[in-house]
Amino acid sequence: RQYSTIGWLSIVVAVVVGVLVGVLGGHRGIEGITALGIGWRTAIAFIAGALCSAVSGFIGMIIAVKANARCANASQHSLKEAVNVALRGGAVPGFLIVALSLLGVTVIYFAYGGADTPGIAPHLIVGFGFGASFVALFAQLGGGIYTKAADMGADLVGKIEAGIPEDDPRNAAVIADLVGDNVGDCAGRGADLFESTAAENIGAMILGITIYAITGDVAWILFPLVVRAFGLIASMIGIFGVRIRG
Repeated sequence: RQYSTIGWLSIVVAVVVGVLVGVLGGHRGIEGITALGIGWRTAIAFIAGALCSAVSGFIGMIIAVKANARCANASQHSLKEAVNVALRGGAVPGFLIVALSLLGVTVIYFAYGGADTPGIAPHLIVGFGFGASFVALFAQLGGGIYTKAADMGADLVGKIEAGIPEDDPRNAAVIADLVGDNVGDCAGRGADLFESTAAENIGAMILGITIYAITGDVAWILFPLVVRAFGLIASMIGIFGVRIRG
């Protein structure tokens, strides 16, 4: 229900942003691109960013749910096995979300003419970051409110009224509390991670345009994407290199 509401709001906001950019912000156009062209490109980028951000949150939540059960089962065998499952269960959504962010920015950059007009395309994909931030904002707020409400409800019923320990399986409200942990800490955090990396990449690419205007070397614009890709690879190597003793 939350993602359905966010989806409809994203479409409305994308149209509004596209109109505002086309009518107010893009009054003079950019090297052959009309004000209307700037507007609809920004709107499409906004929707693409919102969609990818929502998918990132969904990925984080689904993998977390599956990893939770596997980690609990592994803890019955050994600490080493449980830590390995928990570590890699957390690493997988992190890698997928950062890779999706990198892929999304790269695809929309070249789709908007990055190969032919590298100095213009980064300005046209700013809407991608706005869309990602829009979904992440509501995912964090909605998930956080639900998480805290469920947590307080479970504590009030369990500790104060029934006098049973925290997270006791006899308390039915604990289920809502655990669901809230997944919704707020996993889904919201996944969308937040996506929008953070997307905004960083786009912002750094726009800064690279300044050096590109002086040197004419497009590598300065693509440099943030390359660095992010190498960082992703290095993180994967680091995760696989972790060994638990005992």
